[in-house]
Order: sequence, then C-alpha cells, then structure tokens
Amino acid sequence: MGLRYVKGLQESEGQRIVTARNDAPFDSLEDFALRTRLHHGALTRLAEAGAFAAFQHDRRSALWKTLGLDRDLHTQLNVQTPEADALLTPLHAAEAIHWDYAFTGHSTHGHPISPYREALRAQGLPDAATIGTLKNGTRTRYAGLVICRQRPGTANGVVFMTLEDESGLVNLVVWEAVYKKHKNLVKTQPFLGVTGKLQVQSGVTHLVADKLWVPETKLTTEETKSRNFH
Repeated sequence: MGLRYVKGLQESEGQRIVTARNDAPFDSLEDFALRTRLHHGALTRLAEAGAFAAFQHDRRSALWKTLGLDRDLHTQLNVQTPEADALLTPLHAAEAIHWDYAFTGHSTHGHPISPYREALRAQGLPDAATIGTLKNGTRTRYAGLVICRQRPGTANGVVFMTLEDESGLVNLVVWEAVYKKHKNLVKTQPFLGVTGKLQVQSGVTHLVADKLWVPETKLTTEETKSRNFH
C-alpha cells in the first residue's frame, strides 16, 4: 500500500528506499539494509509492517533477521559459517491483520473480525449483512467494532453509534437510560456486543439497544479511532 502508511517511518527514510530501489532492485534483506543504510528502528518498523515479504521472509523471521544485521554498514563482518535462520512460527491470519492495523493503520489481508466469524456465528451472532435483511421489530444480538460515537446536544441524551464488521455497518441507538447503565462500555469498549430490537423505516435499519455487553470471543484488535461525541 505504500511506504507512507508505515507508522514511524520518516519521509527521508522512505526517500532513501526509493532512491536505492531506482538504482537497482533489492535482492535480499541484507542488500536492502546495506544500500539504504537505514537505522535499526526503521528496519524493525518495515519488518513489522510486512515490507520484506518479497524476500520470502514472514514478519517474525524478518524481524528476527534485522536483529542480526551488522549495525555498522561501513564494515562488513567476515563470517565463515552463516548462521541458520531461526525457526519461528508464522503469523496466523488474525495476527497478520492485527499487525497490519498496529503498524500501518489498515490491512489488505481482511477485516479484524473476519477470522472470528465462525466463532461469532456459533454464538448466534449475525453479521451486519444479515442484520440488514431482518424485519422491523425483530429482536437480535450483534457484535461489531465501534467506529463512531455521537451524542448530539439536541438528542435528549440519546447516543448514536456505528458498529462495523467484515460485511458492513450497523447503526445503533442507545437511549439515555441504557447509556447511563452502560456508560463505561459505550465510551471505551472497541469491540461491543448489543442486544435490542430492530427499527426499520424507509429502508433504513437501526438497532435500538436495551443491553450492551463485552463479547466472549477473544479478539486481538487495534483499537479503531472513532469519531467520538461530535
């Protein structure tokens, strides 16, 4: 997705990479480090973001390999016997997505919830696309990532929230009494469960909450930046 998405990588460091790459393609992580002369911190951030996958290094092995690179690029160590690569367990799908969000702020590998859909379905929790097909007045439970929280001054204490999963969005209405009862969850929980009744009018669906809870499924996600109470 581009070097500018790698958190903590300076523009000057990115330009060094581009300049060296224009001279000739990189053929190994060692070649990359030698020609770009990036400090170890920058190499670490790139490894965590998955930038060295082209060298057949998964992120854990790339991160390990950066630790063994010669820090002084003006001298090269004469190593007679190459050290064997460490046998590290590759990231599973959920971890890869989590690392993407942690180190680049987005992911091309999928939505943070998608690896857990089977577990959520086993608990009777539908996805957003299914919620959108249900009829007005249907009672349901749902769990999703909180991407927006709003509490307009003209709404008599009502909080409007938007929850998201890999299939779409669910609009949530939290009446003042429910908000007061679950205030901490509303304000702080990035992955939220809700029980309530659907309100479908003119093709627009809202889930009116009467109970909020923390889903049992263990999710490792980067807390999304929500647009809170504007």
